Amino acid sequence: MTIEIADRLIKLRKKYGYSQEELADKLGLSRQAVSKWERAEASPDTDNLICLAKLYGVSLDELLSTDEDVDTIVKEQVKKDESAGVHISDKDGSRIDIDDKGVRLTDDDGSTLVVDNDGIHGFDKDGKEVKRHHLDKTLKIIGIIEGGLGIVSLVAFFLLGSLLGAWYWAWTLFFVPEIICSFARAIHKRNASEVNMPFIVLFTFFFVCMAFPGLEANLWHPMWVIFFAIPLYYISVNLIKNIIHFEEK
Repeated sequence: MTIEIADRLIKLRKKYGYSQEELADKLGLSRQAVSKWERAEASPDTDNLICLAKLYGVSLDELLSTDEDVDTIVKEQVKKDESAGVHISDKDGSRIDIDDKGVRLTDDDGSTLVVDNDGIHGFDKDGKEVKRHHLDKTLKIIGIIEGGLGIVSLVAFFLLGSLLGAWYWAWTLFFVPEIICSFARAIHKRNASEVNMPFIVLFTFFFVCMAFPGLEANLWHPMWVIFFAIPLYYISVNLIKNIIHFEEK
């Protein structure tokens, strides 16, 4: 259906004082069906067109007349078909639409939940946005940075191994991207629990024992105590958080 016809349907409905729900009741349809006609996302079938024409006291020609040429109408329809996606509905009027714009969940009362690239948006039956949850772009940037650091670590591993013969310990560099980005996530979320302490401990243990001051020092036995830092760290962080929350109350 063209935008011109959709606008005409809106004007006729308002002219006769019907809401979308009232018109849907008269036609024995869901309000969502009427809404789709008026957004030019779907077209009434022949029976519904006849009912609309009789209800508004116009002919089918008047109802469907348009200034657009055939080529334009065909192109619009093809474009809609290409981005049609997947549509699933049940007998109660609930519907799931998946297309290139995202995922739309429509309840039988007309409220919708939309998940797209910008986040999660909730709308009531009148189309008013009632809930919004944006995707955290900072975390996405941190993820991209972590991927870049992973590539840098890989290059450094091969350079240290081939130039300095450090194949034995250079692999510990692969811990570094996650360690750095876990600190970034912790700062962004203001939550010290986001710090990846297990990675920090593992990196420290292997790097100290294998690279600094090297295998000659034979630090494998005394260095294992550093693993106690993992539970101690998270216990301390949670204790501090609980004390702060208790004082705020």
